[in-house]
Amino acid sequence: MRKFWIVTSFFVMFSGLAMADVVFLSDRDGKSNVYAMNDDGSNVRQITNTPFRKGNLAWAPDGRQITYAPDLNSEDHRRQQQIDIFSINADGTGERNLTEHPALDTTSCWSPDGTHIVFSSTRNGGWELYIMEVATREVRQLTRLGFASAPDWSPDGKYIAFSHEVPGGRHIYTINADGKNVRPLLRQPRKGRFGTSIMMSGFAKWSPDGKYILYSEAEYIPKQLLATSILIVNVRTRHLKVLDTPKGWKINKVCWTDDGDAVLFAGVPKGLENIYKIYKYRLSDGQITNLTDHPSDNWGMDWTPHKRLSVSAIEKLTTQWARLKAK
Repeated sequence: MRKFWIVTSFFVMFSGLAMADVVFLSDRDGKSNVYAMNDDGSNVRQITNTPFRKGNLAWAPDGRQITYAPDLNSEDHRRQQQIDIFSINADGTGERNLTEHPALDTTSCWSPDGTHIVFSSTRNGGWELYIMEVATREVRQLTRLGFASAPDWSPDGKYIAFSHEVPGGRHIYTINADGKNVRPLLRQPRKGRFGTSIMMSGFAKWSPDGKYILYSEAEYIPKQLLATSILIVNVRTRHLKVLDTPKGWKINKVCWTDDGDAVLFAGVPKGLENIYKIYKYRLSDGQITNLTDHPSDNWGMDWTPHKRLSVSAIEKLTTQWARLKAK
């Protein structure tokens, strides 16, 4: 089953009602739909109920809207994919097609002020990044690199991190929001264990204070996945930390919790069938908790920004990073 490994959306209830912490995609109803749950995996509830395969749900900064990317032709396998970016209110109302373009539009992220989204699209051939003003739907092309995907906007609005494919692999790069100063996140790409290995990095996510970038990495040789890792990079110093995840696990999408104390990842434990669960990795001690103990496939999670709106994570994140370096 193809998935668009993208950030998912989330369901928040206002006016004093309970707020969820995590949104994710699951096929537990036989289709890929959006679900929400509390940060401990409890109180799971279904948000969408449509037949289209979905991906790339991303919270707006104010927690009131999400974007996601359904394949509008996924019910008819005789037709080519038609993926557009939709927005929807957090209570499930007000759905609208933002891009409505014959190309494939996916992997969107909101600007910190909520006025724009950045997304990847094939509208000019290969995958490139584009920026849309949400109110007017005016679109401008940001990159001309041959392959750029899965963008994430920095909290200060100045930069965008994304995946860029170059000969021999796919790595995390950053670019100014005006399209200038493209550069790799790491000074030198990480090398695999074998001379023929290909390193594929993706799902870059800025930390709440903008000082670090989290992403996942997969090492391949032809027709075989060797290993996957979760990495955190200090943007200023380029210091890199590989999290201590179990060997042999297959890891895909990653994201921060909004307090910087933990990260979430979609993973498959070694020896199990290709069914993803969502896990929480506590940075202070490496404890891993399964949040979706369900026989279905669960992936593409995102953490609500509701705490981030009023509580700064800078001091907490700095403390956690110090703990990481001390290990």
